[in-house]
Amino acid sequence: MFLPLGLRSPATLLGGPPNVSYQVLARKYRPRGFDGVVGQDHVTTPLRNAIRTGRIPHAVLLTGPRGTGKTTLARIFACCLNAEKGPTDAPDPEDPICLAIQAGSSTDVQEIDAASRTSVDDVREIIESIRYAAAPGKHRIFIIDEVHMLSAAAFNALLKTLEEPPPQSLFLFCTTNPEKIPFTVVSRCQRYDLRRIATREVADNLAEIAAAEGLQISETSLLAVARAGDGSMRDSLTLLDQLIAFGGEKVDDARVAEVLDLIDRQVLIGILTACIDEDPGAALRACHTAWESGVDAKRLGGELLGILRDLVVLRLAPEAGLVEGADAEVAALRELAGRTEEARLRRMFRALLREQEDLAWAPDPFAVLEVALIRLATLPKGDQVEQLLARIEALEKKLRGGDSGGSVGGGGAGQAKQARRADPPKPTRAEAQPSQQASTAEPPPPSEDGPAAPPNGAPLDAVFDRLRAFAQEANRGLFAALEGGRLLERSEEQLRILVPSGIAARRLQGRASELATICERFFGAPIRVQLQSAEDDTGPSPNGPEEPEATSEGKRQRQEALNHPAVNDALEILGAEILEIKPTGTAGPPDAG
Repeated sequence: MFLPLGLRSPATLLGGPPNVSYQVLARKYRPRGFDGVVGQDHVTTPLRNAIRTGRIPHAVLLTGPRGTGKTTLARIFACCLNAEKGPTDAPDPEDPICLAIQAGSSTDVQEIDAASRTSVDDVREIIESIRYAAAPGKHRIFIIDEVHMLSAAAFNALLKTLEEPPPQSLFLFCTTNPEKIPFTVVSRCQRYDLRRIATREVADNLAEIAAAEGLQISETSLLAVARAGDGSMRDSLTLLDQLIAFGGEKVDDARVAEVLDLIDRQVLIGILTACIDEDPGAALRACHTAWESGVDAKRLGGELLGILRDLVVLRLAPEAGLVEGADAEVAALRELAGRTEEARLRRMFRALLREQEDLAWAPDPFAVLEVALIRLATLPKGDQVEQLLARIEALEKKLRGGDSGGSVGGGGAGQAKQARRADPPKPTRAEAQPSQQASTAEPPPPSEDGPAAPPNGAPLDAVFDRLRAFAQEANRGLFAALEGGRLLERSEEQLRILVPSGIAARRLQGRASELATICERFFGAPIRVQLQSAEDDTGPSPNGPEEPEATSEGKRQRQEALNHPAVNDALEILGAEILEIKPTGTAGPPDAG
């Protein structure tokens, strides 16, 4: 071959002939038997049993996320049925028929891409060819990938053949969107839903492949690749191929973080360590380290929430195996979780979650994140809260004249309880209402170690959180009704609570007596509660004046309905609201009003 002067051949430009026989890892290590399929035992087991018992369905629908093994399982199932020694659930990978099926050259197994062949004419070709007997295999098999892409006319043309196929014929459908397939087609198939593969299972499989390829990569990097693959084995293998192309056969953690655009987990752990150690300066410095590397504030907040979740899980269930990560990293997280109490970790998670919702709309998201980290680092510990509550309780007793001696600041929670038992306080207004205390709607009294109201100067969010925690122990129905609310105002005589909707306000109005009782127990004295709806900035007040009814009888009937337990349960479960009240035992419509 002669080339013009100054030009070189492509092989010379590329440094030699290209390696045309190279296969990417996702194809090279594609399973050729049921034993090689990772994380889908709930699908491989019934398919194997169907082959062993001879109960082979004429149509199978395989659904699931991308890269989880749908087409791979369809090919393996076809190999099991058409192998020379088949049907068998463990075919020989070197069987010529199996090799032809895996290569896509078998005349008995046709693999069709429905994304490019969607018309009714394409389906008619299948219907025409299905009548011919299989040779040399035993079954005529059609694998239709992305079957949801077929047109409505194509599905209709396929229905009759799918319902009564010729003997020894089989349809294997694969799709990522089963909801787009007509129900008449789904009902004629055995459906198997493949799941996202667990991160640890993906990482273990990647480790075996890396060892076979002679690749040096750490467990931390393999887990990072598995997380980035998001449950897809194919995506994870593609990323591993990309890392090999980028860094050769030795891949370090820094290179993995650079290629996958990951946030350094040690930086994240350092931020939360500073928050737990009550060092806001260190938390902000670590946060700026992440910011200087180009990390988005919202993404950084989301990653911190994920690690806070791991800390809560490790604090409550350290041996449950619910935290994925390298052994050294999990051990470090377990040690970090042990530095503080579980309640504080939950408060940190809740506080960061609230700030995370504001990051998307903030003009300066990073400033919002910085303030959130300062708040996390300055959250009080549980023992500090208990000591403060004990001092407040002792001070209240002394002001009421119930404690004639002792120092306000020197006593702990135990001393305050002993003083309460030694010098009982004067009866309160709650004790002067025995009929209300004897009511069946009143929740059981909490234990002496239950939550108590923070002082008047405490943040409103903290007061409302403790009020809901108090309600959770005493009245779970009321705890659920307060979900999503906020405390807007607190004084000695009144609370003003914002609820997310008018329905929630009416639901709480139906529990007015319960809410009043809970608040009285929580704050230690009767207090008026005013509800305000976020929809219209108005809401009913359980203890305050209500909108007048047309008649006193209608008002009484409405109040009875709102207080009825069955009505309250229906409102809570269905998220409904009362539109009209009809008296029972009367004929005809109720009076107007």
